[in-house]
Amino acid sequence: MKTSSAEKSQKILDTLRLNIASLKQLLGTVEDDQTKQNILRAIILFSCSGIDAIVKQLIIETLEPVIERDEGAQEQLRVFAQRKLKSGPDVNYVMLAELLTAKNSRKQLIGMLKKDLSFDSLQSSEQLYKVASFFNISTDKLVGKDARENLKKAFNTRNRIIHQMDVDLEQKEIKYFEHSQDEVELVFSTIETVAQNYISAVNEVLKHGVTEDYAPLISIDNGTIVIGES
Repeated sequence: MKTSSAEKSQKILDTLRLNIASLKQLLGTVEDDQTKQNILRAIILFSCSGIDAIVKQLIIETLEPVIERDEGAQEQLRVFAQRKLKSGPDVNYVMLAELLTAKNSRKQLIGMLKKDLSFDSLQSSEQLYKVASFFNISTDKLVGKDARENLKKAFNTRNRIIHQMDVDLEQKEIKYFEHSQDEVELVFSTIETVAQNYISAVNEVLKHGVTEDYAPLISIDNGTIVIGES
Protein backbone atom coordinates (compact mmCIF):
# COMPACT_ATOMS: atom_id res chain seq x y z
CA MET A 1 0.00 0.00 0.00
CA LYS A 2 1.45 3.38 -1.03
CA THR A 3 -0.43 5.60 1.39
CA SER A 4 1.92 8.45 2.34
CA SER A 5 -0.49 10.40 4.53
CA ALA A 6 -4.00 10.36 5.92
CA GLU A 7 -5.26 12.61 3.13
CA LYS A 8 -8.93 11.59 3.11
CA SER A 9 -9.18 11.79 6.89
CA GLN A 10 -7.67 15.28 6.82
CA LYS A 11 -10.22 16.34 4.18
CA ILE A 12 -13.06 15.15 6.42
CA LEU A 13 -11.65 17.20 9.30
CA ASP A 14 -11.23 20.27 7.08
CA THR A 15 -14.84 19.87 5.87
CA LEU A 16 -16.03 19.54 9.46
CA ARG A 17 -14.26 22.78 10.33
CA LEU A 18 -15.97 24.56 7.43
CA ASN A 19 -19.40 23.21 8.41
CA ILE A 20 -18.96 24.25 12.04
CA ALA A 21 -17.77 27.71 10.95
CA SER A 22 -20.93 28.05 8.80
CA LEU A 23 -23.14 27.05 11.73
CA LYS A 24 -21.37 29.59 13.99
CA GLN A 25 -21.91 32.27 11.37
CA LEU A 26 -25.58 31.33 11.14
CA LEU A 27 -25.81 31.46 14.92
CA GLY A 28 -24.81 35.11 14.87
CA THR A 29 -27.67 36.01 12.54
CA VAL A 30 -30.61 34.60 14.52
CA GLU A 31 -32.39 36.10 17.50
CA ASP A 32 -34.88 33.39 18.37
CA ASP A 33 -33.63 31.46 21.42
CA GLN A 34 -35.08 28.14 20.28
CA THR A 35 -33.37 28.43 16.89
CA LYS A 36 -30.10 29.30 18.61
CA GLN A 37 -30.38 26.20 20.78
CA ASN A 38 -31.09 24.06 17.72
CA ILE A 39 -27.93 25.37 16.05
CA LEU A 40 -25.86 24.77 19.19
CA ARG A 41 -27.14 21.20 19.40
CA ALA A 42 -26.34 20.73 15.72
CA ILE A 43 -22.74 21.83 16.33
CA ILE A 44 -22.37 19.24 19.08
CA LEU A 45 -23.85 16.45 16.93
CA PHE A 46 -21.78 17.42 13.86
CA SER A 47 -18.61 17.50 15.96
CA CYS A 48 -19.13 14.05 17.46
CA SER A 49 -20.22 12.41 14.21
CA GLY A 50 -17.29 14.12 12.50
CA ILE A 51 -14.63 12.47 14.63
CA ASP A 52 -16.42 9.13 14.19
CA ALA A 53 -16.09 9.53 10.40
CA ILE A 54 -12.48 10.71 10.64
CA VAL A 55 -11.27 7.79 12.75
CA LYS A 56 -13.16 5.23 10.67
CA GLN A 57 -11.53 6.67 7.56
CA LEU A 58 -8.15 6.38 9.30
CA ILE A 59 -8.89 2.70 9.92
CA ILE A 60 -9.74 2.14 6.25
CA GLU A 61 -7.00 4.33 4.82
CA THR A 62 -4.01 3.90 7.08
CA LEU A 63 -4.26 1.00 9.56
CA GLU A 64 -2.53 -1.49 7.26
CA PRO A 65 0.44 0.77 6.35
CA VAL A 66 0.79 1.78 10.02
CA ILE A 67 1.02 -1.89 11.02
CA GLU A 68 3.63 -2.41 8.29
CA ARG A 69 5.76 0.35 9.82
CA ASP A 70 5.23 0.16 13.57
CA GLU A 71 6.30 -2.76 15.78
CA GLY A 72 3.89 -1.73 18.52
CA ALA A 73 0.98 -1.87 16.07
CA GLN A 74 2.22 -5.28 14.89
CA GLU A 75 2.13 -6.50 18.47
CA GLN A 76 -1.44 -5.22 18.86
CA LEU A 77 -2.38 -7.20 15.74
CA ARG A 78 -0.93 -10.34 17.34
CA VAL A 79 -2.92 -9.67 20.51
CA PHE A 80 -6.08 -9.26 18.41
CA ALA A 81 -5.44 -12.61 16.70
CA GLN A 82 -4.85 -14.34 20.05
CA ARG A 83 -8.09 -12.97 21.49
CA LYS A 84 -10.05 -14.09 18.44
CA LEU A 85 -8.58 -17.60 18.57
CA LYS A 86 -9.38 -17.87 22.29
CA SER A 87 -12.97 -16.71 21.89
CA GLY A 88 -14.35 -20.17 21.09
CA PRO A 89 -13.83 -23.27 18.91
CA ASP A 90 -16.31 -22.18 16.26
CA VAL A 91 -14.49 -18.89 15.79
CA ASN A 92 -11.16 -20.75 15.80
CA TYR A 93 -12.14 -23.00 12.91
CA VAL A 94 -13.67 -20.22 10.81
CA MET A 95 -10.78 -17.85 11.42
CA LEU A 96 -8.11 -20.44 10.71
CA ALA A 97 -9.89 -21.52 7.54
CA GLU A 98 -10.00 -17.91 6.32
CA LEU A 99 -6.35 -17.30 7.12
CA LEU A 100 -5.11 -20.57 5.62
CA THR A 101 -7.01 -20.08 2.38
CA ALA A 102 -6.16 -16.39 1.95
CA LYS A 103 -3.36 -15.49 -0.45
CA ASN A 104 -1.94 -13.18 2.21
CA SER A 105 -3.01 -14.18 5.71
CA ARG A 106 -1.74 -11.02 7.40
CA LYS A 107 -3.73 -8.83 5.02
CA GLN A 108 -6.76 -11.02 5.75
CA LEU A 109 -6.20 -10.65 9.50
CA ILE A 110 -5.89 -6.87 9.20
CA GLY A 111 -9.17 -6.88 7.27
CA MET A 112 -10.81 -8.69 10.19
CA LEU A 113 -9.38 -6.10 12.58
CA LYS A 114 -10.65 -3.22 10.44
CA LYS A 115 -14.18 -4.64 10.51
CA ASP A 116 -13.99 -5.19 14.25
CA LEU A 117 -12.83 -1.63 14.97
CA SER A 118 -15.33 -0.02 12.56
CA PHE A 119 -18.37 -2.02 13.66
CA ASP A 120 -19.37 0.16 16.62
CA SER A 121 -19.93 3.88 16.86
CA LEU A 122 -16.71 5.70 17.75
CA GLN A 123 -18.52 8.46 19.60
CA SER A 124 -17.06 7.88 23.04
CA SER A 125 -13.64 8.57 24.52
CA GLU A 126 -13.22 4.88 25.43
CA GLN A 127 -13.79 3.77 21.82
CA LEU A 128 -11.37 6.40 20.51
CA TYR A 129 -8.68 5.22 22.94
CA LYS A 130 -9.29 1.60 22.00
CA VAL A 131 -8.83 2.25 18.29
CA ALA A 132 -5.77 4.40 18.97
CA SER A 133 -4.12 1.48 20.78
CA PHE A 134 -4.17 -0.56 17.54
CA PHE A 135 -2.32 2.28 15.82
CA ASN A 136 0.09 2.22 18.79
CA ILE A 137 -0.95 5.78 19.63
CA SER A 138 -0.93 6.56 23.34
CA THR A 139 -3.76 8.43 25.01
CA ASP A 140 -1.29 11.20 25.88
CA LYS A 141 -0.68 11.84 22.18
CA LEU A 142 -4.40 12.21 21.55
CA VAL A 143 -5.47 14.38 24.44
CA GLY A 144 -3.78 15.96 27.44
CA LYS A 145 -4.76 14.85 30.91
CA ASP A 146 -6.46 18.18 31.61
CA ALA A 147 -8.69 17.81 28.52
CA ARG A 148 -9.76 14.17 28.93
CA GLU A 149 -12.71 15.07 31.10
CA ASN A 150 -13.76 17.62 28.47
CA LEU A 151 -13.73 14.89 25.81
CA LYS A 152 -15.82 12.61 28.00
CA LYS A 153 -18.30 15.41 28.72
CA ALA A 154 -18.56 16.19 25.00
CA PHE A 155 -19.79 12.69 24.21
CA ASN A 156 -22.03 12.61 27.28
CA THR A 157 -23.66 15.81 26.06
CA ARG A 158 -24.06 14.30 22.58
CA ASN A 159 -25.71 11.20 24.06
CA ARG A 160 -28.07 13.29 26.14
CA ILE A 161 -29.18 15.20 23.03
CA ILE A 162 -29.73 11.97 21.10
CA HIS A 163 -31.82 10.45 23.89
CA GLN A 164 -33.92 13.61 24.11
CA MET A 165 -34.74 13.12 20.44
CA ASP A 166 -36.15 9.63 21.06
CA VAL A 167 -39.83 9.49 20.18
CA ASP A 168 -42.22 9.29 23.13
CA LEU A 169 -45.79 9.25 21.87
CA GLU A 170 -47.15 10.07 25.33
CA GLN A 171 -44.99 13.15 25.64
CA LYS A 172 -46.72 16.20 24.16
CA GLU A 173 -43.65 18.40 24.12
CA ILE A 174 -39.93 17.63 24.13
CA LYS A 175 -38.08 19.74 26.67
CA TYR A 176 -34.45 20.04 25.56
CA PHE A 177 -31.58 20.96 27.84
CA GLU A 178 -30.14 24.35 27.02
CA HIS A 179 -26.51 24.80 26.00
CA SER A 180 -24.30 27.86 26.22
CA GLN A 181 -22.07 29.00 23.38
CA ASP A 182 -19.01 28.57 25.60
CA GLU A 183 -19.99 24.96 26.34
CA VAL A 184 -20.47 24.16 22.66
CA GLU A 185 -17.23 25.90 21.69
CA LEU A 186 -15.37 23.71 24.19
CA VAL A 187 -16.99 20.58 22.72
CA PHE A 188 -15.88 21.43 19.19
CA SER A 189 -12.39 22.65 20.09
CA THR A 190 -11.73 19.51 22.16
CA ILE A 191 -12.91 17.15 19.42
CA GLU A 192 -11.11 19.13 16.72
CA THR A 193 -7.85 18.89 18.66
CA VAL A 194 -8.20 15.14 19.27
CA ALA A 195 -9.03 14.53 15.60
CA GLN A 196 -6.01 16.52 14.43
CA ASN A 197 -3.75 14.77 16.95
CA TYR A 198 -5.01 11.41 15.65
CA ILE A 199 -4.18 12.35 12.05
CA SER A 200 -0.81 13.87 12.96
CA ALA A 201 0.26 10.80 14.96
CA VAL A 202 -0.67 8.51 12.06
CA ASN A 203 1.12 10.70 9.52
CA GLU A 204 4.25 10.60 11.67
CA VAL A 205 4.31 6.79 11.53
CA LEU A 206 3.66 6.78 7.78
CA LYS A 207 6.91 8.70 7.24
CA HIS A 208 8.84 5.61 8.35
CA GLY A 209 9.82 2.66 6.20
CA VAL A 210 8.33 -0.82 6.48
CA THR A 211 9.97 -2.75 9.34
CA GLU A 212 12.65 -5.17 8.17
CA ASP A 213 11.01 -8.34 9.45
CA TYR A 214 7.51 -7.50 8.20
CA ALA A 215 6.08 -10.18 5.90
CA PRO A 216 2.83 -12.10 5.40
CA LEU A 217 2.27 -14.68 8.13
CA ILE A 218 1.12 -17.33 5.67
CA SER A 219 0.88 -17.06 1.90
CA ILE A 220 -0.17 -19.33 -0.94
CA ASP A 221 2.20 -19.92 -3.87
CA ASN A 222 0.77 -22.12 -6.64
CA GLY A 223 -1.44 -23.90 -4.15
CA THR A 224 1.39 -24.48 -1.64
CA ILE A 225 1.32 -22.95 1.86
CA VAL A 226 4.44 -20.82 2.41
CA ILE A 227 5.59 -19.31 5.71
CA GLY A 228 6.79 -15.78 5.03
CA GLU A 229 6.92 -14.04 1.65
CA SER A 230 5.65 -15.97 -1.36
